[in-house]
Amino acid sequence: MRLLKGLIIMLAVAGVVALVLASRATTRPLTTISSINPSMNFAYVRIHGRVIDYPSLSTADGYLSFQVQDESGDIRVAAYRDTVEALLAQHRIPMPGAIVTVEGTLRVREDEPALTLNAPESLEGDLPAAQTTTLDSLDVFGLGERVVCFGQVRRVREAGAQFRIVTIRDGATEADVMIPLELGDMFGVPASFDPGTWVRVTGSINEYRGSREVMVSAASDIAVIAAQPFETRPVAGLKKEMAGQWVAVDGIVDKLRPVKQGMLLDLKDAAGGAITVVMYEQWYQTPFSETLQSGSAVYAQGELVDFHGQLELQPELSIDLIEHK
Repeated sequence: MRLLKGLIIMLAVAGVVALVLASRATTRPLTTISSINPSMNFAYVRIHGRVIDYPSLSTADGYLSFQVQDESGDIRVAAYRDTVEALLAQHRIPMPGAIVTVEGTLRVREDEPALTLNAPESLEGDLPAAQTTTLDSLDVFGLGERVVCFGQVRRVREAGAQFRIVTIRDGATEADVMIPLELGDMFGVPASFDPGTWVRVTGSINEYRGSREVMVSAASDIAVIAAQPFETRPVAGLKKEMAGQWVAVDGIVDKLRPVKQGMLLDLKDAAGGAITVVMYEQWYQTPFSETLQSGSAVYAQGELVDFHGQLELQPELSIDLIEHK
C-alpha cells in the first residue's frame, strides 16, 4: 500500500514538473497594447512592437525605461537593477527603430499601462536594415522606420544637456538629426560637425511639431562623406515660378553693391545670364569682404526669391558662397 501511495505521489510531482516545463517551452501568445485594461493589472503578457524613442537610463539607480509601439498603441517598458546590468553588459539596450518582443508583468494605473521586465531574457530584438532615401521623402516612412539619408550640415545646436541637434539640407529640404548626449558608452562619443560638412545619416524616423527628424542609435550612424555640391543651373533657366526652390549657380562677379543689410553681388554665368546674389551682413565677412571683387569666379547656392518682380538668390550661410581660387 505504501509503495502504491509513493508511486502516486511521484507521478503527481512528475506531472507538475512536466506542466511547468511545457508552459515554459510554449510561446506565450502576443497581447496587443490596445487590449490591455485595468482587469489585467499584474498579468504576465508578451508584446511585440517597435521602440519609438531614446531610452531613459540611469546606471546609478539601476533603472531603464523605453517606449514600445505596436499597430494599436504604445506602452512604457521598465527594467531594474540586475536586469539593467545584464542588458548593459550584453549591449542589448533597445534604441529607436528596434523591433522587440518583451515579456513581463503589467501595472495598470489610471488606465495607463506599463510593463516590467523580470529578466534580461524577457527582451528580444534587433535593429532592422535601413532603407536609403532622400530628405524630401522622409514623410513616406512611418514613425520608427529606419532610413539612410544624406545632407549638408547647416546648423549644430545643443538642446540642454540631453541632445545635440544637427540640421542637414539636401536641395530644398532640411531635417534635424538627433544625437543623444546622456547615453554614455552605449552610444559612443559623438563627433563634431562644422556647417558645410556633408554627412551620411542612419537612423529612425521621429516627428516633432509636424516635421520629420532622424534619431541615430550610435555615434557611428552619422559619418562625414565627400562633398556633394548641389548641381548648378544656368541662370537663364531660372524662372519666377521656381521661387522658393533651393538652387545653385556658377558665375563671375560683375559688380558688388553695398547695401544696409550687407552686399549685393551681380553675377553672370558663362551663357550670359545674370542674377543678383544677396549676401547679408551677418555672414558677409572675411574672407569674402577682403578677397571678393569684380571678376571673381564663384559658386553660390540659396533660395530663389521673387523680389519686386526680379529674381534674387539668397544664400543662408557663408558656406553657400564659395570663391573659386
